[in-house]
Amino acid sequence: MTLKIAIASHIVLDSIEDMEGRTVESLGGPVCYSGLTAKKMRFDVMVATKVGRDFPMAAEQDLGQKGIIIKEHMHASAFNTTRFYIRQEKEGRRLSLKTKCAPLLKEEIEGIHTDCWMVSPVLDEVPTDVLEAIVKDRGARNFVMLDPQGYTRSVNQAGCISVIENVDLNSLLDLSGITAIKADTAEIAALTSGLYGIEAMKFLHHEKSVPLVICTEPFSIHLLHSDIHYWLDLQEFSKADSTGLGDILSAAFCCTYVKENDPLWAICFGAGAVKAALETRKEGLNKIPSESEIEIDASYYYNSIEYEKI
Repeated sequence: MTLKIAIASHIVLDSIEDMEGRTVESLGGPVCYSGLTAKKMRFDVMVATKVGRDFPMAAEQDLGQKGIIIKEHMHASAFNTTRFYIRQEKEGRRLSLKTKCAPLLKEEIEGIHTDCWMVSPVLDEVPTDVLEAIVKDRGARNFVMLDPQGYTRSVNQAGCISVIENVDLNSLLDLSGITAIKADTAEIAALTSGLYGIEAMKFLHHEKSVPLVICTEPFSIHLLHSDIHYWLDLQEFSKADSTGLGDILSAAFCCTYVKENDPLWAICFGAGAVKAALETRKEGLNKIPSESEIEIDASYYYNSIEYEKI
């Protein structure tokens, strides 16, 4: 029986400028990066998303042929599709918002029958009541993975996107019922009132009762589970397109955990998917690796992962 994953997030139209000044247009967002990674791992993919009146028919048909179906009610006729301008820089990425689509509604995720959920807003398109409804449903395998990037972002008048300093987890974002969370160092600091590294992960694991906490750094990936800290070092790939790597990692981790119920294999598959994607040297969605490529790199990491009891 084929397992199912549901993804709540906006599809994005990305303009990606590399460090040499070249710009490419690409479909983006977790629905695309995570969804297509999950398809490579032989999951059925369902989406809770919105696109606008400007969304290209060719793009919709292409996604449909790859198993990601945008249903009629997901077209927000009064809005344009969410658009980002992404500039690759030596120290990371710089994001700007061009247009923003309508948020998701609670009734739009009801009736989605799945084994697990991934919630990964790019901005504010997954309101907290929608997140609560997803956590209440949870899926047949009782698994909800959260990438909180959208809850930690703010947009200034010029459209520049930055990470806010503090997210109120008591009133603005409730992590109750979340199985796994994946955040980078800036996002995890925003969620923990300025904590970093293992202390931030311990706060989410113990104080907020999140069983699986993943923190990503530029060249390493960390997992905290049952008071064991695992970590993997990543090879640096100069001038490689990093767009969507977090979504690729999340999907590979989620799919592996739901299939195997093994956090160690899951984080190795997550890291393996990132390494395999970077090794393609391709841009946008073209860098999503095959399952066999992911598995080769996951096996390498499984034999080299480090860990410590905390």
